[in-house]
Amino acid sequence: MSELLAASKTLSEAWLQALTHTASQRDGRCVNLVMTVENPGSENEAIRDALDRGLDAAGDQSVETVAGTIFPRALYRSPGFAWSPDLDEQAVRELDAAAHNLYECYEQMLPLLLKFRGNNRGTYFSRMITWPGKKPGGTNQLDLRISRIRGEFARGRRTNNTLDIDVGADALVSEPLAGVQVYAPSDQRMRGFPCLVHIDLSLLDGTLHCTAVYRHQYLITKAYGNLVGLSRLVCFFCEQTGAECGELVVHATLADAEPSHRPKPRALVESMGVLL
Repeated sequence: MSELLAASKTLSEAWLQALTHTASQRDGRCVNLVMTVENPGSENEAIRDALDRGLDAAGDQSVETVAGTIFPRALYRSPGFAWSPDLDEQAVRELDAAAHNLYECYEQMLPLLLKFRGNNRGTYFSRMITWPGKKPGGTNQLDLRISRIRGEFARGRRTNNTLDIDVGADALVSEPLAGVQVYAPSDQRMRGFPCLVHIDLSLLDGTLHCTAVYRHQYLITKAYGNLVGLSRLVCFFCEQTGAECGELVVHATLADAEPSHRPKPRALVESMGVLL
């Protein structure tokens, strides 16, 4: 059955609530699980550290590694201020340079990244900045949306609900905000990359809200890192456009508590409950 979880202040609480609910199901899975983070980027470090220890013991990727597949924060040097319509030209150039350096550094790394196992179809971030993501020089979907949001603010418009990042269609259609694409509908694989299929950006009263849809959300090995990466992506958009940061909603059409994982999901839940 579908489940709309109560909104959480931090991404750590949202993740733990999702894992608790899903682990309580008979087979450790449920459909249409929706979690909401009121303050993207806010965390309970104790919960994250405890999860990372469990992931390391199991030989899984760390939270930081997973987060970097969605937004590689190490490559982005924030100028420390946000865009606004009255920002002077030098400051705008500094903001633009920070974003373009991020894109360029990642594209330079892409040929190497594609050699790693599982990356032959591209990465999430490569699909966002150089669609379809298999080589440098494709469509930069993030840059298009940043320019569009800035244009809305420059014209005094503070509401727009057509700013999708659809990580999903075969090709960009003529409307530049039709979606940031990650998942091609011609893809017949039932599992594996990409699990993230759509990112929707809604601008309301100057506040940017984000909704991400996953066809399969692995709650122990991937979900926490996904929340971190999505939060960083939203914060990047807000800095580059001057929008206020709204809430992050993640809809897992199939949520998987990974019952066979060690440590067991219920043991993780019990050990982390005291950390809140």
